[in-house]
Amino acid sequence: MFFERTFQSQIIQDELYGSKTSKSKPSSKRRTAFHLVKDKAKSYLVLFLETSSIHGLNHMVAIGRHPLEVVLWLTMVGLSVFGSVYLSRTTWTRYQSSPTVVSMDRDMFAWNTTFPCVTICPNNNLDLKKLEVYVKNSKEKDKAKLEAFIKALANATFDNFNLIPDYDGIPSDKYMELILNLTASFKPTLTIGASGIMLDIVPTITEMGLCYAVNSQVAVYNSPAYRVANRWDEVSTQNSTFFVHPLDGEVFAQVINISASYDVYVHGPSEVPDISTKRQHSDEDFYMKLYVTALTVYTTPDAARLSVAQRRCRFLNENILKHSSVYTYTMCRMECRIRLCLKYCNCIPHFYRKIGDEKICNVKDLQCLYKYKGKETHHVFRLTIVLIKLILHLFRIDELYKLQEKDGKKINCGCLPICDDVNYVIQSNALQEWFLGTNLQWGIVTYPRMRYKRDIIFGFTDVLVAVGGMAGLFLGCSVLSFMEIVYFLTLRLICYTHAAVTK
Repeated sequence: MFFERTFQSQIIQDELYGSKTSKSKPSSKRRTAFHLVKDKAKSYLVLFLETSSIHGLNHMVAIGRHPLEVVLWLTMVGLSVFGSVYLSRTTWTRYQSSPTVVSMDRDMFAWNTTFPCVTICPNNNLDLKKLEVYVKNSKEKDKAKLEAFIKALANATFDNFNLIPDYDGIPSDKYMELILNLTASFKPTLTIGASGIMLDIVPTITEMGLCYAVNSQVAVYNSPAYRVANRWDEVSTQNSTFFVHPLDGEVFAQVINISASYDVYVHGPSEVPDISTKRQHSDEDFYMKLYVTALTVYTTPDAARLSVAQRRCRFLNENILKHSSVYTYTMCRMECRIRLCLKYCNCIPHFYRKIGDEKICNVKDLQCLYKYKGKETHHVFRLTIVLIKLILHLFRIDELYKLQEKDGKKINCGCLPICDDVNYVIQSNALQEWFLGTNLQWGIVTYPRMRYKRDIIFGFTDVLVAVGGMAGLFLGCSVLSFMEIVYFLTLRLICYTHAAVTK
């Protein structure tokens, strides 16, 4: 074998450098330029196949090989290249689609737990004195109709758009401004059961109207002041998120003197509630005590450096939403509802942020949206009306509320979870009458004994190892073999061409 390779190389060298013993030299003058280039290219290809370290290539140009042997080796090399490329592509696809794994971390004393964020939505948003003055000074003749419209509008959500009375005396793009001007002041007392912690109550506009958030990082992006200023920049909050540790014991926070009935939503600091979020209700003059436990999912720095498609989650600053300055999973669902509202009724409700030439829904448009809110089919027990119900009262579309199609299939909104998230489970909800006002207390009693970690299980180094193993298994080549290909396509080709031209 060594003798064959040496002999073949000597023949190629003689042909390259124009040995005087060559018998084809006299006839080369009669050849055209095309034939000369063709012969030189063929000789250069033979030179590469003969000297390459990739196994099997030299057998296709070795002297004395039968044509069937050449075909056999050509087939074997082709199959080996296919197997190597196919398995390498599978490895690369795995790296692009699922390089991460979510594992459990059980060292509960090694981390801090995020204190739960609450969003309080008072049921009576309007200041009756302000409303009385506004109605009295308005030019509307039917004062009662105007007052009923404003009260219904202040409490309007996807659940009750149909209850808003018809009224066209106020432009739809002034709805939110009117509600904010007539909203009652919300100035309860906030106390934190930990020293050195100062948190604010941040007003925020939600799908349930004007609400107030505590310990939230993203509520400020939907605050009235942020929207009025037409800001789209990221806000660095003055107060960092409140964390607690198991050694801190039971930690509570209280909002005292709310002065109205309310709905409260418990969620993570990096999220906001929407119309489908589970809520807890308290009437006026009741004391509500919520005890929760947390379930944390966090992403390691190595996994954070992956692309969004690889880790299948997003951070707050990886925003793709048009109506929001930051990204959260719930805000993405809101964006999906906005697209559906524009699709079916060509407008968006007043509590969403308007961009461009989007139209704010008037009363008729809001009633149009209610048709797509949907309700569950009622169960009918009397046999005489079962068939009628099945025919006339089929499952209605529940797209805007649950983001589901008529057949129950979820609408693909393209929403990914946030990478660092905290979910809370309410362990108990104690509600008792309280003669000193309407109060809310919430906190963590039972600390989580585990948390979930999103980390890399199959990194780029593993890809290189796997691809190198496939290339070595099928072709017996290494990094130097690929460098040979680059060498023959660049520097060696230039030298070969220069030698052929000067000859």
